[in-house]
Amino acid sequence: MENFLNEVLIDYVNFIEGYKDEIRSQNKTEIDLIQMKNGKIGPYDFFYHGAGCRLEREGVICEFDFLPENDFPLKFSSWEILEFINTSNRQSDLNYSLEDIHTGLLDLVKKEKLVLLELFGRKFPIFQIKDVKYEKH
Repeated sequence: MENFLNEVLIDYVNFIEGYKDEIRSQNKTEIDLIQMKNGKIGPYDFFYHGAGCRLEREGVICEFDFLPENDFPLKFSSWEILEFINTSNRQSDLNYSLEDIHTGLLDLVKKEKLVLLELFGRKFPIFQIKDVKYEKH
């Protein structure tokens, strides 16, 4: 499961980075798109909502959270990763449950590859990546 999730997280981060590269290539900023709330830029449909963003490209859905602002620019839940897996052509043939994904992500926290969101001294089941360019260790 760890190797699988490492590969998924690399794909997930690359998907988001592709979106951000598209924004830069059109001389825009993410703040411009947040203010628009939803629309299309290049091959990406985007929808900003509350603390998160939903991206879609060629049927693949990628959701991530960007708030609260802290040292970790990329945040996600187990459900958001499962949605990415289930809509990705590369990953869709696997049958992992939400519980499997959550347990696997918690294992990556124990190995210090991910960090849980902490607010007011309480940890939440929101996973964070400090280095946006996630790599296998």
